[in-house]
Amino acid sequence: MICLSVALSVSTIYVVVSYRLAADLGLKTELDSLHRQAMLLQGELLLTDKEDSKERVSELIELVYFNDNLDSSEFYLNLSGPNLQWSITNKISPFQLERLMPALASHTYKRMPMKDMPNGVEVLDDKQFIWQMILGEQYQITIIKTSKNIDDTLNFVMKRLIITSIIVFWLATWFALTLSSWMNKRVQGKNDALAHLATHDSLTGLPNRLFLTNMMQNVIPNPIDTKPLKSGYIDKLALQQASLFVIDLDKFKEVNDSFGHAAGDTLLIKVAQKLKQALNETQTLVRIGGDEFIIWSPELSIEEAYKLVQKLILICNEPVMVNNLSISTGASIGFSHYPSHAIDAESLIICADTAMHEAKQKRSGWSMFSESNKKCGRQRLKLRADLDNALSDRQIKLHYQPKVSLRNGHIIGVEALARWHHPTDGLLAPIHFIDLIEQSGRVQEFGRYVILNAIEQLDIWHTQGILTPIAINLSPYNLLDPSLLEFTITLLKKHKIDPSKLEIELIESSTSINIDDISSRLSDFKNAGIKLAIDDFGTGMSSLSYISNLNVNHIKIDRSFTNGIEQDSKKQAVVSTAIMLANSFGSEAIAEGIENKTQADMLIKMGCLYGQGYYYAKPMTADNIQAMLQVDAILPL
Repeated sequence: MICLSVALSVSTIYVVVSYRLAADLGLKTELDSLHRQAMLLQGELLLTDKEDSKERVSELIELVYFNDNLDSSEFYLNLSGPNLQWSITNKISPFQLERLMPALASHTYKRMPMKDMPNGVEVLDDKQFIWQMILGEQYQITIIKTSKNIDDTLNFVMKRLIITSIIVFWLATWFALTLSSWMNKRVQGKNDALAHLATHDSLTGLPNRLFLTNMMQNVIPNPIDTKPLKSGYIDKLALQQASLFVIDLDKFKEVNDSFGHAAGDTLLIKVAQKLKQALNETQTLVRIGGDEFIIWSPELSIEEAYKLVQKLILICNEPVMVNNLSISTGASIGFSHYPSHAIDAESLIICADTAMHEAKQKRSGWSMFSESNKKCGRQRLKLRADLDNALSDRQIKLHYQPKVSLRNGHIIGVEALARWHHPTDGLLAPIHFIDLIEQSGRVQEFGRYVILNAIEQLDIWHTQGILTPIAINLSPYNLLDPSLLEFTITLLKKHKIDPSKLEIELIESSTSINIDDISSRLSDFKNAGIKLAIDDFGTGMSSLSYISNLNVNHIKIDRSFTNGIEQDSKKQAVVSTAIMLANSFGSEAIAEGIENKTQADMLIKMGCLYGQGYYYAKPMTADNIQAMLQVDAILPL
């Protein structure tokens, strides 16, 4: 409709302009002709004798005006001069002349610079009269007439303009349609590009969560339409099925922090390419942010999902070359099945995400959602929402477990362990919230929170004469905080605490990923007087290179080796070797997880002088441990 309007407007403008141009041109031509006629008459009057002038002019007028055209024209001619007063009128009434002559006189007056040959056009009774006057010194000539030539010319032009306008209309229509089509394609292209940006990840080019939600709705009905469930609805759902996988790369953050965001981006792109190649054309790989991916697989049964998830684990465990370095991140994968586990898209994603977190906690690689962990999934969502208040209101507090001399039971220090005093859920262990803190990107904030609480507790104890050191657990992520050391030293100075009263414990399996960088950061802390320890020693994959690169004060033997050491000769060999390594590197060995006196006695015989565990004391509040420290209690009580 717009295109036709544009074409019609162009044609109309063309006709109007052309018609006006033809009319103006015809009028000018007619005036020029009338002017030449008047000049011819004047010349004839000047050249002839006075006696012959009237006769000669009559012949000329007869020749010029009295012909076939005169019958259809209204005509008036007046000649005046010496011995000559002659006029002729054809079809112009005296009443018309009476009205025309004043108008001509006024135009003559207005055109004083050219008063000798004025001409023009007057409209009277819807008729157009052209006139010419010559005001010579001897003769005056006045000619008034209507011109049939103008009308004939305009009729001639109009017929051709109609034909031309039709051609112009179709040309304008074609051009407008072509232009409109081109503009529509450009607009559609822009819209498609914007839609692609809105539904795809800019880094990997994969679809994003919005795309996934729209796609899943094509298979999964709107939950609003399914409540209440009608009879036989579940049976109908069983005719369709699908599986959804949530994939989280286990060590992506270490790569990102150690080698830079560019290396992390390259890793994500290459992992995405490998995962996509493992899927068929019905399956869709989606990136939902960070290092998390989702695979949507319509018509995939639970049995087929088992096979695919194992294949995906193998792919994620394959090394990837980034900046000439071979990096293996590994992954934790959880999957859920429609309609067995959920009958709407959002719930299906939550189920798979819950299963993924279960796999990450158990380090099992993958896990399928089950009804038993549905409550756990809801709990995680709730705790994630409560995390802000936990830090701002200091709901997360430090509990303290004694580290003792195995020979005499004296407390040589305490390990600070975080516990969340949730206002409704009670006391929560770190397993319930540490992953949430890491996923929220608040690891460094939490590290500073722990350091602040530990140093404040040291200050309280020092005012009461208690000089027991406190060991805190920090993640390698915390060491990547560039101003963490400055923050710690400032707090120690503010509270006047000797740096040696604070000890940092790091988990070996995490720190072994980037030995050089971690070693450099730890050296800075040790040079400042802060003590260092390796926690859970023996669980990492490169223990010897690890301990040789990290100059620490204590090596803590993981509880998995202490448990059952009385009957297991292999564990005895591992613990004995760990104690020897610690001694050779100038470190002290501390055994974790001591449950009974037999274990304690065996460790003493192996040369381990220090330990901790439930045999001596469980982690306790600051007030309870303070009472034991004040009386220098011998453990076990």
